[in-house]
Amino acid sequence: MTLAEFLLGNLSFAYAFHLVQPAKIVDSIIKVVVDVLTPGKGAGENNWLMKGLRTFEMQADKTSREYDIRVNLRRWDEEFPWIHHELIIRYLAGFLSSSIVLAVYRDLRGRYSYNRKYD
Repeated sequence: MTLAEFLLGNLSFAYAFHLVQPAKIVDSIIKVVVDVLTPGKGAGENNWLMKGLRTFEMQADKTSREYDIRVNLRRWDEEFPWIHHELIIRYLAGFLSSSIVLAVYRDLRGRYSYNRKYD
């Protein structure tokens, strides 16, 4: 690893670590998980009253599941304060950013290098 790779990797990690907003990412993940875990419409909804009741029931299920997930996250943060869920998201964002920057740098360096052995 060259000095340039070391600096680019660390700078991109630090930039992404501080730039990412974990609350928005957690909200998006929870929304997707709740949508996947909550069952859809059932059969036998041929009148407006049954459709309305089913919609109300689905919304209540989604709210309950979202609350349970958030309670579990809060419990996780209290039990393991050194590995807070938002810190995990920041580390993953930094790692992803560093990996992408280094891959692009190595690709560009290899593409435009003057020391090509296959020329």
